[in-house]
Amino acid sequence: MDNWRKLIESIASILDVPVGSIDALSSQDTIEGWDSMAMVNLVTELEALFEVEFDILEIAEFHNVEIIKLVLIEKGIEF
Repeated sequence: MDNWRKLIESIASILDVPVGSIDALSSQDTIEGWDSMAMVNLVTELEALFEVEFDILEIAEFHNVEIIKLVLIEKGIEF
Protein backbone atom coordinates (compact mmCIF):
# COMPACT_ATOMS: atom_id res chain seq x y z
CA MET A 1 0.00 0.00 0.00
CA ASP A 2 1.41 3.40 -0.89
CA ASN A 3 1.81 6.13 1.70
CA TRP A 4 -0.95 8.33 0.27
CA ARG A 5 -3.40 5.47 0.65
CA LYS A 6 -2.16 4.77 4.19
CA LEU A 7 -2.59 8.44 5.07
CA ILE A 8 -6.14 8.81 3.77
CA GLU A 9 -7.26 5.45 5.17
CA SER A 10 -5.88 6.40 8.57
CA ILE A 11 -7.58 9.80 8.52
CA ALA A 12 -10.87 8.26 7.38
CA SER A 13 -10.69 5.64 10.13
CA ILE A 14 -9.95 8.17 12.90
CA LEU A 15 -12.69 10.52 11.69
CA ASP A 16 -15.12 7.66 11.02
CA VAL A 17 -15.86 8.76 7.45
CA PRO A 18 -15.66 6.90 4.13
CA VAL A 19 -12.19 6.80 2.55
CA GLY A 20 -13.69 8.31 -0.62
CA SER A 21 -14.66 11.43 1.29
CA ILE A 22 -11.01 12.28 2.07
CA ASP A 23 -8.88 14.24 -0.38
CA ALA A 24 -6.00 16.72 -0.24
CA LEU A 25 -8.30 19.60 0.72
CA SER A 26 -10.18 17.78 3.46
CA SER A 27 -9.97 19.78 6.66
CA GLN A 28 -11.67 20.67 9.92
CA ASP A 29 -13.88 22.97 7.85
CA THR A 30 -15.07 20.19 5.53
CA ILE A 31 -15.37 17.22 7.89
CA GLU A 32 -17.73 17.63 10.83
CA GLY A 33 -16.02 15.12 13.14
CA TRP A 34 -12.55 16.67 12.77
CA ASP A 35 -12.40 18.36 16.16
CA SER A 36 -9.62 18.80 18.71
CA MET A 37 -10.02 15.30 20.14
CA ALA A 38 -9.94 13.77 16.69
CA MET A 39 -6.77 15.77 16.00
CA VAL A 40 -5.08 14.26 19.07
CA ASN A 41 -6.07 10.77 17.90
CA LEU A 42 -4.96 11.55 14.35
CA VAL A 43 -1.53 12.81 15.42
CA THR A 44 -1.00 9.76 17.62
CA GLU A 45 -2.04 7.40 14.82
CA LEU A 46 0.12 9.10 12.18
CA GLU A 47 3.17 9.15 14.43
CA ALA A 48 2.83 5.40 14.97
CA LEU A 49 1.96 4.59 11.37
CA PHE A 50 4.81 6.55 9.79
CA GLU A 51 7.26 6.21 12.72
CA VAL A 52 7.74 9.97 13.05
CA GLU A 53 7.21 12.58 15.74
CA PHE A 54 5.48 15.90 15.18
CA ASP A 55 6.26 18.98 17.23
CA ILE A 56 3.56 21.35 18.41
CA LEU A 57 4.32 23.92 15.69
CA GLU A 58 3.88 21.30 12.96
CA ILE A 59 0.62 20.09 14.47
CA ALA A 60 -0.67 23.67 14.64
CA GLU A 61 -0.26 23.86 10.84
CA PHE A 62 -2.33 20.72 10.13
CA HIS A 63 -5.14 22.66 8.45
CA ASN A 64 -5.78 20.06 5.75
CA VAL A 65 -4.61 16.69 4.44
CA GLU A 66 -2.20 18.23 1.92
CA ILE A 67 -0.33 20.08 4.69
CA ILE A 68 -0.10 16.88 6.72
CA LYS A 69 1.35 15.15 3.66
CA LEU A 70 3.90 17.94 3.14
CA VAL A 71 5.03 17.73 6.77
CA LEU A 72 5.44 13.97 6.37
CA ILE A 73 7.51 14.55 3.22
CA GLU A 74 9.75 16.91 5.22
CA LYS A 75 10.26 14.02 7.63
CA GLY A 76 11.45 11.75 4.83
CA ILE A 77 8.20 9.92 4.03
CA GLU A 78 7.81 9.41 0.28
CA PHE A 79 4.53 10.02 -1.52
